[in-house]
Amino acid sequence: MAQYDLNLVDFWLIVKKRKAIILFTTVLVSVFTTVMPYLVGPEPTFKASSRVRYERSTTATGLLQETVSVSEGSDIATQAEVIRSFPVMERVAKQLGLIAQNLEEQDIDKALDVKSVRQSPEFLSVIYGLQSTIEATQEGTTNIIKIAATADDSKKAERYATLTAEAYRDENIYNRNRQVIEARRFVEGQLQALEVSLRESEQALTSFKEQEGQVFVTEEAREALVQYQQLEAQQEKLLRVKKEVANQLESLKKGGEIGTTSNRVYSDEVEALISTLNKRMVDLTQERNNLLINYTPEHALVKELDRKIKNVKEEMIRELEGKLGTFSERERAIQESIGRYKDRYLSLPQAAIRLSRLERDVLVNSNLYAALKAKHQEFMIKGAERIEEVSIIEPAVEPTRPINAPNLPLNAFLGLLMGAMVGLVAAFLKESFDTSIGTIEEVESYLKVPVLGVIPRVDRKETERAIQQGFKGKLAPETMDLYCHLVSLFDPQSPLAEGYRSLRTNIQFTGLAQGQRVLAFVSAGAQEGKSTSAVNLAIALAQDGKRVLLVDGDLRKPSIHERLGLEQTPGLSEVLLGTVPYTEAIRTVTDLILGKLGVDPVINAPGLDNLNVLPSGRRPENPAEFMNSPRLKELIETVRKEYDVTIFDCPPILPVTDGVTLGSKVDGVVMVYQVGRVGRNALKRAKSLLESAHATLLGIVLSNVSAELTPDYEMYRYRYK
Repeated sequence: MAQYDLNLVDFWLIVKKRKAIILFTTVLVSVFTTVMPYLVGPEPTFKASSRVRYERSTTATGLLQETVSVSEGSDIATQAEVIRSFPVMERVAKQLGLIAQNLEEQDIDKALDVKSVRQSPEFLSVIYGLQSTIEATQEGTTNIIKIAATADDSKKAERYATLTAEAYRDENIYNRNRQVIEARRFVEGQLQALEVSLRESEQALTSFKEQEGQVFVTEEAREALVQYQQLEAQQEKLLRVKKEVANQLESLKKGGEIGTTSNRVYSDEVEALISTLNKRMVDLTQERNNLLINYTPEHALVKELDRKIKNVKEEMIRELEGKLGTFSERERAIQESIGRYKDRYLSLPQAAIRLSRLERDVLVNSNLYAALKAKHQEFMIKGAERIEEVSIIEPAVEPTRPINAPNLPLNAFLGLLMGAMVGLVAAFLKESFDTSIGTIEEVESYLKVPVLGVIPRVDRKETERAIQQGFKGKLAPETMDLYCHLVSLFDPQSPLAEGYRSLRTNIQFTGLAQGQRVLAFVSAGAQEGKSTSAVNLAIALAQDGKRVLLVDGDLRKPSIHERLGLEQTPGLSEVLLGTVPYTEAIRTVTDLILGKLGVDPVINAPGLDNLNVLPSGRRPENPAEFMNSPRLKELIETVRKEYDVTIFDCPPILPVTDGVTLGSKVDGVVMVYQVGRVGRNALKRAKSLLESAHATLLGIVLSNVSAELTPDYEMYRYRYK
């Protein structure tokens, strides 16, 4: 390219010139970016989501102390992590059939024990696999949690999200109602044992009455027996409660792993401090288990909870030890009272004593059974009032398309954008590496010679339509091809004809005005439009009133006679051999009329009587020697005197030396250059050859110039009306 600054117009011209590259690259990249995601993209992934609301709840029931305090572990962020915890994931896995559901209902503790899952690598793999598909995030600052599940199937993703929400709700219900569930089970076990004891005591009383019959005792004795029985009942209850407290104290002192159920106790005294401490222990343990989802036992937050759990445990031990001491004092007082009644009791008849004892056993067992039955009903009511802190506010819906599905409009847009950018880069790279010369400024700057004419590129079909309209009839293909090369004659209003007339004007002012009447048309390479330019220039000069001789100096591949529809022989080769005088070899307007052009086109065209043609003649075996013939020099001197302008059509310079040799003998040389066909180095070489032969290079004619090369060429699209 020429070494001058580029402006926006230059860039636009480059874009127009290389539009084929830009369009091809844009389409290629766009198709590639649109199609490739479907061919090598990832497997489709579907995502479904459900939403749950978490709201911390409290109850006013009097069965167990339920004074709930909101702790740091109960916030929404913690609950979002609980959703992906082992217990919740295990419930989901069981619902999906990924874990064998062979556990009985009474083994629910074992089923929901995280440790039992961790002991099996198979279970771990299942749980971790489910965890990787679940995401739980808090929505803004609300108490709503969004549960998102991903899977390779739309139905599977919807089922994962739905089951996770349900499992989280069930797990929350179970954890918040675990005390009630465990207490109810304990009472149910006691009821079964007490029912057996009551049945046995009733059976013993019935058997005694059947054997002994009616037994009578005095009122005083009966009163003593009642008092004695009450003391024994109090002592028995006290021993039972004392044993329960001792077992609880032993369990706490023996200790278990922090966070396990072995650190929890149960109390029949509803308002007792031990119940409040027990509830505090449950909350701290739950909070610790939540932290262990993401942290190790050595984490600072876990260690802080361990310290709190230890403090609560120590306070519970102190409270139980105090209760145990109180029970011991009460036991001694009851034993003293029993001792006072013992003498009076032993003086009674044995039958009455046994009857009283049996009746007391039945009464005590009946009272205990009734009390436990009532408590069991209370626990059942408590279970019906179960705490539900989680509610599903939006169930999952089956997704309709994968989340990683290619975005066709976006990909197409990005493809077009990237393709256009790559195409522009490729176009400018192509332009940078293009060694041809494409503009007037480049030619004049590089070769240091003026541009005499610009022959624009015109669509062949447009020229054919114009010629067809002039003749008002259909022409044969051979005739149409002949006429299309003679636009100065048959399509004078075309841009091509205007280009040749402009060339004629420039040559008249540059060459003819300086007495350079014999010109040679040459080109660096073949097929650059040299012969066509020479013929049309000759016609244009003849129409301007100049006597013109057109000589076909290409003895290797002559074409002038074909362009004008004339006979090839006799011609230049015969004249140079001396076998035919040059006057007999020259063709005139009469020959044009008798030739392929026809009578009407030649007669109707003004100025053709000023045109004479000397064809090439027979093709010699040594054309280069003909160019060095003394007769050629004589011929040039002769025609210079007889004609206003003589034009020699010469062969290309670089392939053969004929054009250089002839160029050194004429007055001036005009080089025809087809834009973009020959590299600048070849063009420079052609000029150097002419300069070495002392030929005078008048200027350059640019042929086949497209309008996008420079805005100046747009004027050639003008057609006179």
